[in-house]
Amino acid sequence: MPTENAYWSKSGASRIIAVCTTCIGLGALLGFLPGYLATTIGDDLQISRGEVGLLVSIYFGCTGVGSKLAGRAAEKFGARNVVVADMVAVALAAFFSALIGSYWALFVATVVGGFGYALSNAGTNVIIGNNVPSDRLTLAMSTKTAGVPIMALVLAALGPWAATKTSWEMVTMVAGCLAGATAIAAMIYLPDDRPTLSEQRTSAKLPKGFALFSLGAFLLIAGSQPIYSWIVAYMEESLNTAPSLAGLVSAAASACGVLYMVINASRVDRIGAGKRIKRIATLHFWIVIGILGVSLGAIWGLWVVVIGAVVSVSVQLAAIGTLHAAVVDRAPNNVAKATGSMMTGYYLGALASPAAFGWLVDATGTFTYSWLGSALLITMAIPVWNAAGKIGEVKDR
Repeated sequence: MPTENAYWSKSGASRIIAVCTTCIGLGALLGFLPGYLATTIGDDLQISRGEVGLLVSIYFGCTGVGSKLAGRAAEKFGARNVVVADMVAVALAAFFSALIGSYWALFVATVVGGFGYALSNAGTNVIIGNNVPSDRLTLAMSTKTAGVPIMALVLAALGPWAATKTSWEMVTMVAGCLAGATAIAAMIYLPDDRPTLSEQRTSAKLPKGFALFSLGAFLLIAGSQPIYSWIVAYMEESLNTAPSLAGLVSAAASACGVLYMVINASRVDRIGAGKRIKRIATLHFWIVIGILGVSLGAIWGLWVVVIGAVVSVSVQLAAIGTLHAAVVDRAPNNVAKATGSMMTGYYLGALASPAAFGWLVDATGTFTYSWLGSALLITMAIPVWNAAGKIGEVKDR
């Protein structure tokens, strides 16, 4: 629970949010890197699209499996400590894969980084959920979540080019150095919130029906993750787009997404906590429209892919930022456990989607069926969120 509504004016508050944002972005990097560097990694290691997609799937699958454990770890050891542990894990995993330079080294790094990322998800949600008032919560959560598209923007714009000029190992090594520096910043600037023994023994139950959050998150991410993991390869292979241009298109979509996250967050905070989940369902409709636009690129050309990417990425990011706020709304007394429960479905969706998407492309020789499958999954999530809106009793904090 937030200790005072003046949080946002406190000295050092902006640094806390900035560190959380950086941790979330770098924590996810090892999950995005294989997709953005798929062509370079595939050519260097002589692996298929499905094997590249498997790395992404395993990463987020490990995050999903580890999410409930991460929630317990945040309750027991403190949010700051688990976030620092993730940054150290990312740095070590990146160094290991870059130095060994093999598919199995990437696989090991994926497993380590994936489990580690669950810690940052739980830890940053607890830090923000315990310190930010309800009328600023969506904006705070969206700012934190923006770490992922900001990372994606930089990686998409510079990663393919840098990997071509140097190697994918060098790009990965730089990522490890950044994660190490962020671990130090997190230790310095995030508040030490280690719980007392009595606080560790207190564990409130989640609201009845909260499993709908896990299901809705699963469908959302299973349907939308390929926008990040496969859109660059799609443009390169189906539209003969140069790697640098394909990366810039993806980066531009992420940039627009960050801007729209802020716009959406401000609006959602004004309409109130009780309407956040309804907003999530509405945003899903527009994700479907964006993905269908991307799928038509092979017929209508690059311009429709650009529009579809901007729409789908922007509203997907807005939905995720709003979702994190809704989790705190519905389980304000147990943010760590609620985050772990929701994130289990969230990352199991990320486990199922990238590899299945790549294998379906391999089997059919086209990206079209994979994009249509993504749109179907997002459509299925809409009634789930409508039902989730009836869970719990929302109160402004």
